[in-house]
Amino acid sequence: MQFIFSYFLVFHFREKTFILQYLISALKQITPVQFDGYMQSGGSTKPWKVFCISQPDDISGEFIELPYVVKVFTENHIRQGFSIAKEFICNLLAIEFDLIVPKAYLVDLQEENFKETLNKDCKQDLSLKHKGLTFASRLLDLTIYNEQITVPSLNIADCALLFAFDCLILNTDRGGYRNKPNLLVDDDSFVLIDHELALYILDNPNSLALNNIIELMKTGNWVSFYEKHIFYKKLKRYRNKAGLFDTFEESLRTLNIGKIKTLVAYLQYNGIDVGASEILFEYLRKLKKDAHQFSRILSSLIA
Repeated sequence: MQFIFSYFLVFHFREKTFILQYLISALKQITPVQFDGYMQSGGSTKPWKVFCISQPDDISGEFIELPYVVKVFTENHIRQGFSIAKEFICNLLAIEFDLIVPKAYLVDLQEENFKETLNKDCKQDLSLKHKGLTFASRLLDLTIYNEQITVPSLNIADCALLFAFDCLILNTDRGGYRNKPNLLVDDDSFVLIDHELALYILDNPNSLALNNIIELMKTGNWVSFYEKHIFYKKLKRYRNKAGLFDTFEESLRTLNIGKIKTLVAYLQYNGIDVGASEILFEYLRKLKKDAHQFSRILSSLIA
């Protein structure tokens, strides 16, 4: 652990306060101990529900065993879509925009002690999956969002912020063609989940996708997936749209891209493939520089 601290303090000296906080509290590695079934709402990737042990609780000093959702991807998912990296990157980006996401953890389901607890079918399933660290988050007792029910925790400003964030991360999977909300809610809060299909600009080392986005911005347009977002119709119908994206614009204008760079370096250090990270940084710099223009584009999308 001391080596990791030293490496990152040298690599990003200006970000040392964030790095210390991030390594200590945000990206702990947890230990899997018991498989507890497949998540029913996980789509084709079928995340696992796994009881894991985290580091000792700060107050009691005891190890705590809790249920987590663990993303279990194939090597093809990783090679073509960098799914694990996208989960971590979007998790951090959401926090930067004051959106709520489950706390992210690193976990390795290939640990021998854990594999010995699995039955034959689970072992066979796991043998076909990515070997190495993956994304995990606490299992939350919340309801999957349904537009037919009233959700007190979601006002129009929240809907606008989430719509803008998904446009920024190029998220085709909050609504989309599969009509998955990927949003957990109760009366007091809403929590974003499942971002493995976002940030497709990471998938190709050339700049074609980024150049296409820049050309769209020049004409005041955006990638058309936004029309299938879960809140697009609601925002389109809303009458008083003035200032809906002001909070998002300010967060984008002050976005600390250095934090994302630090996370990417940390993921790469831990053997997690990120893809075309330099294109991601260029994309974020472009949107940050043109935050007001992007905000105006968002307003035009729901006009």
